[in-house]
Amino acid sequence: MNDDLKGGKEILSNWMKFTTVGDYIKGTLIDRKLQPSSDPTFQDQWVYKIKKADNTVWSVGVSVSKQGTIDRLSNCKIGEIIAIEFEGEGKPSKKGFKPAKNLKVYTFGMDDNYSELDGGDEPVVPQM
Repeated sequence: MNDDLKGGKEILSNWMKFTTVGDYIKGTLIDRKLQPSSDPTFQDQWVYKIKKADNTVWSVGVSVSKQGTIDRLSNCKIGEIIAIEFEGEGKPSKKGFKPAKNLKVYTFGMDDNYSELDGGDEPVVPQM
């Protein structure tokens, strides 16, 4: 380890990885964007930012090939409490690939505290 890095704490990425059937994430949808793939082997994906009850923000990537899941998520509004659950596996999208992950989407209505979750106040600009 480089001496300059000693004492530092590694910041881990908050990407939701569905590994076991039944895995899920629940929280307030705070953002979504289309992320183009930098590798032509893989498809573009929609990235959904979800703020959990403990205030951590997680990213959930959903391939554009999962049209049913994308359609359900497109019905969710920013500020809505949602859950995404790994429901089961399907056929791989290509020979030699891992099985497709079937995702189920739930809604729990709008988050009454969303304006607070969204950052609420204007950012403070330091005076010079």
